Amino acid sequence: MAKKDEKHLNAKQKAYEKKQEAQGRKVVNWIFGALIVAALCYLVWVATMMG
Repeated sequence: MAKKDEKHLNAKQKAYEKKQEAQGRKVVNWIFGALIVAALCYLVWVATMMG
């Protein structure tokens, strides 16, 4: 019976790990997106100051 419980728990752990990985990727993508937007704003600001 312990083996059955272990397999069930292992499946739950794998599902949780997969969910966490997907959420982590989403957060990283948002961070990179924000950095790109900030860089573009900075480029526009620099261009207006130089021009």
